[in-house]
Amino acid sequence: MACASQSALEYVTNSRVHLVGELRSLSVILENLYQQGVLVDEEVSKIKAEKDDYDRTRAILNSVTRKGEAACYKLLRIIDLTRRRTLERPAPFSRISHEASTEAKRFDLHHWISCFPFKEDEEMNVNYIQ
Repeated sequence: MACASQSALEYVTNSRVHLVGELRSLSVILENLYQQGVLVDEEVSKIKAEKDDYDRTRAILNSVTRKGEAACYKLLRIIDLTRRRTLERPAPFSRISHEASTEAKRFDLHHWISCFPFKEDEEMNVNYIQ
C-alpha cells in the first residue's frame, strides 16, 4: 500500500494497478482534470476514444504522471473529493473468489486515498464537479 511519506507522483505510480482496476465514473475524473487545467481538449478526446474503461483509466494515469507532481496531486484531490462516485467498493465475498477477496481486503482504495496527506491550500479548495 502507498505510504503517506511518498510524493503524489509516487503515490499514484505505486498504486496504478489498483487504480486501473477500481476507478469508476471516469467522466467525473476527466471533467475535473480538464476544469483544473491538467488536461486539454485534445487529451480528453483521445482518452474518451479509448475502447474501454481500463484503457481510459490507463490513459488518464499516463497523462497525469507524465505531467508530474502537481498534476498527480490534483488527480488525488479529485479522487478524494469525488470518492463516492469514483472509487468502487470490493464486491461481497460470495460474488468473488477467495484470492480476489484477500486482495480486496489488503488494498482498499477508500482507505488508500484517506492516507494521503492533503495540504490545506485555498487554491485547491475550488469547486469540484461531483
